[in-house]
Amino acid sequence: MSFASLRSSAGAWRWLIIGIAVLVIASGLWLAAKPPVEPGGAIVAIDSAQARFEPEDGVPFEGQVDLSRRWDGDFPGRGGRASYRIMLPPHGGTQPMALLFSRVGNQVEVSVNGGIVQRWGELGDPLFDAAKHPVMATVPAALLRADRPSELRVDVTIQPQRLGGLSVFHYGPHDEVVAIYDTHRRWREIAFLVFAVSLLGMGALTGVLWVRQRVPIYGWFSLGAMLGMLRIIDRAWPDAPVPWPWLGALAAICFMTHMALMCRFSVLATGPASRNVDRMIDMAIVASAALALLSFGLRKPLLLTLGMATIVPMSLVSLWTVARRAWTDDDLKAWLLAAALAASIAAGLHDLLLIRISRASGLRSTYVQHAMFLFVPIMGWLIAERYSRTVVSFQALNADLSRRVDEREQQLKAAFDVLREQQQHQTISNERQRIMREIHDGVGSQLVALLNMVTRPGADAQALKEHVQLALDETRMAIDSLQPANDDLATVLATLRNRLQPRLEAAGIGVAWDVAELPGLDEMPPHAVMHVQRIVLEAFTNVLKHSRATHIVVRARLQEGSCAVTLQIADNGIGFRGAGAPAGPGRRRGGRGLDIMRSRAAAIGARIHVDHPYGGGVCITLDLPIERGDSALATLSRPLELN
Repeated sequence: MSFASLRSSAGAWRWLIIGIAVLVIASGLWLAAKPPVEPGGAIVAIDSAQARFEPEDGVPFEGQVDLSRRWDGDFPGRGGRASYRIMLPPHGGTQPMALLFSRVGNQVEVSVNGGIVQRWGELGDPLFDAAKHPVMATVPAALLRADRPSELRVDVTIQPQRLGGLSVFHYGPHDEVVAIYDTHRRWREIAFLVFAVSLLGMGALTGVLWVRQRVPIYGWFSLGAMLGMLRIIDRAWPDAPVPWPWLGALAAICFMTHMALMCRFSVLATGPASRNVDRMIDMAIVASAALALLSFGLRKPLLLTLGMATIVPMSLVSLWTVARRAWTDDDLKAWLLAAALAASIAAGLHDLLLIRISRASGLRSTYVQHAMFLFVPIMGWLIAERYSRTVVSFQALNADLSRRVDEREQQLKAAFDVLREQQQHQTISNERQRIMREIHDGVGSQLVALLNMVTRPGADAQALKEHVQLALDETRMAIDSLQPANDDLATVLATLRNRLQPRLEAAGIGVAWDVAELPGLDEMPPHAVMHVQRIVLEAFTNVLKHSRATHIVVRARLQEGSCAVTLQIADNGIGFRGAGAPAGPGRRRGGRGLDIMRSRAAAIGARIHVDHPYGGGVCITLDLPIERGDSALATLSRPLELN
């Protein structure tokens, strides 16, 4: 069932929680009024004894005493020694008997007819307290008299304000007494263990949550749970290694602060605490702690009772605040907390009025520590509920983020498509401009020159043929630059060889093509191919026009240790005869053609070097940078040799 559906039926839940709270309170009152031990069968209750009291700083007393009166009622704030003598009825047979003490202490020695049957601690040792819970002593049948009453003697030593002495106890057959004792012991030991472990676990968990999130209810609950755990440990540990009365003051402060912090947690869990309520809780904590210290320091038990009483009005105000919020907001957690507060207040009033103030004796138990445990499962439920809400909110946030990411991806995809289309249009436009420029500068210039020669009378047929051939070469190179094998430099050179080889052979020039294995050129653009073609074409044109060479060598190599390809075109012609020599037959100079080659090389990030090899001629070297792909050197062309 979801939290929303619970809220929709808040009216039904309201009356259900109220009914549970009333049932818990009624059960507590019934248990408080119920006799602690039903003296049925052979079990007898012993409520009087012949005693000798030796209080500290007081007058000894000896006589018949009523065991329903506690030592701290007759001698408030005083310690001392006491010896109780009770005559047990005759007992025959071999069945052992047993003694069940609701409270005896603080250190105890039990003997029957002079034979010691049980010791709890050493007499006078304040580090042990047998009065924290009921105890049982087995009386062997061999020690009991069958013909006359047996004498039971209980010697105790008592520390101030430690609820010592002897109270009403029961005597009967061993098996029957053990059954009653085991019932109390199981409840006490198992309940105390469960309470301590639960408080420790929930206190540690809320402490970690407070450290990470700094939510006040986690911090206050963690502190209160740890203090409550210390109180429970004290109730179950008869020989705690803390001297008295410091142990008593520490236990009292922990217990009263635990109750006050549970009230603060309840108020904060249902909404912000008002300034008056917050101050009232602080004042109750300070006042109860101060009264506890004064009580044990001055040996005044009444001050401790007043300290406990200061918790009551603060608890009632907290209950009123939480119950009003539950009624107004129809909030399930507020109703649960109101029920827990009501049960705790009822148990606390029972312990304060019917046990401490009335100095009740017998096998009465306190209930406030059991009622306070109700806050542990409520805190666990609150954590689970907050976690569920957090998970739901994170799921909603993730769904919203996923939707926004999808929307943004669609927007980015649309923008990318538009950008790609624009880039394609721009690329096509740039390529058109390049082709137009190349046709204008290359084929166009050759055609203009050819037209001028044709219009002149007596034009040289050989010159006309040369210009036509150049125009054709320009056209073919423009077409070759658009072929799909742009990233294969060896293919580009092979295409040039195919275009120029016939012209070179017709001119009587032998060509040796030495092209090694070259790496792939990643997406070499057409304009770069065109520039390489024109550089090579310009070099061959210069050889044809001016070098008088008979042999050309074309080499292509990958430079070791660098990402560059070296392309060399060397001839055995006359070379450059000097910059200052006049041009004419047998003369060659590096003029505009070489400048154009350098300009084209710079446009594609390459460099040109012009050398004069030993023996004459010219060697033009082009260093072309490349970008390697993921693969190693790609075998693009086998070395070619042509003489």
